[in-house]
Formats: sequence, structure tokens, C-alpha cells
Amino acid sequence: MQAATYILTKVGWAGFTTNAIAERAGVNIGSLYQFFPNKEAVIAELQRRHAVETRSDLRKALQVLPEQPSLRKALTVVVEMIVEEHRAAPAVHKAIYDELPRTVRGLEEDKHQLRGEFLEVIRPLMQNVPDPDLATYLVGVAAHAVVHTVTAERPKLLGDPRFATELVTLLENYLCRTAPSQRDENA
Repeated sequence: MQAATYILTKVGWAGFTTNAIAERAGVNIGSLYQFFPNKEAVIAELQRRHAVETRSDLRKALQVLPEQPSLRKALTVVVEMIVEEHRAAPAVHKAIYDELPRTVRGLEEDKHQLRGEFLEVIRPLMQNVPDPDLATYLVGVAAHAVVHTVTAERPKLLGDPRFATELVTLLENYLCRTAPSQRDENA
């Protein structure tokens, strides 16, 4: 897996072949094929490992969220963790999300549980959100889309602290809304 990660990072998807992986790893191509029939299988394994690591990091972040004094601080903990995950290896993330079909990169089994745990912690911090469950789902979708688009299109932003701050602001403003009567007065 280290050889595969190295090739994705240094050469990119175009140079990512089973022959290149075997050569970098110093193994016979036949040995590689015993475990991975093609490069998509290698990417799927990288994705599986990434998902396990990310979920572990999310669980750690969820443990400290109740200690956060505000929604902004809670969102910052989660957003900074996600951004750091992607900053470490943007080429790998880009390959996983751009090149590997969604059906192969599945692994949805505990996403719902993590979202439920996140909702439980941030629900008391939300303001004027009519459907907290839907809002939490949309926050996850939006954060995922923003981070992966930036990873693919402008990976240098992952190292810019303004990026995480702006993403937190986006999510915070969605989860802390003005009361409907205040919106009507401002319209």
C-alpha cells in the first residue's frame, strides 16, 4: 500500500499501474495479482484503509465535541480534522473520489451512526433549524463536497487556515439561523 500511495502522490493516476506498484514495492507482478487483480482493487483497499482511519479520527473528534463551548468551536474541531486528513495526501483522495466508482468505494455501514452521534452533540447548539436530522445530513454532504472539490481542484488551499475558517462559517450559518420573523422583517 505504501508503494501505491507513493505512486499516486508522485506520479498521479496516469502513472498508477499494477506494474508500477509492483516495481516500487520490489515484488513480482504475479505476487501483487494474488492480492489485487487490478489497480481499482488497490485503490479500493486504499479507500477502505482511509475510511477506517477517518472514522477513527471522527470518533475521537466526537468525544471532545461536548466539551466545546460553542457550535463554531465544535464545527472547527471536525472541519480541521477532515481538512488535515485530506491535506496529508491529496493525490490519494483525488484518486479515490475521482477515479473509483462510488459503488466500489461504498463502506457506508456506520456513517449513519456517526451522523447520529454528531447530531446528538450539536442539536442543542443549533438555532431555528426546523429539521435537525436533515440539516446534519446536508452539513455532512456539503462539507464532503467542498473538501473533495478543493482537494481535486485547489489542494494548496488545504494548507491555508482561511479555508477551514470559511468552511466552518458556511456550516455555522446554516445551523444557526435567524428566526423566521426576523428574516421576514429583513426581506
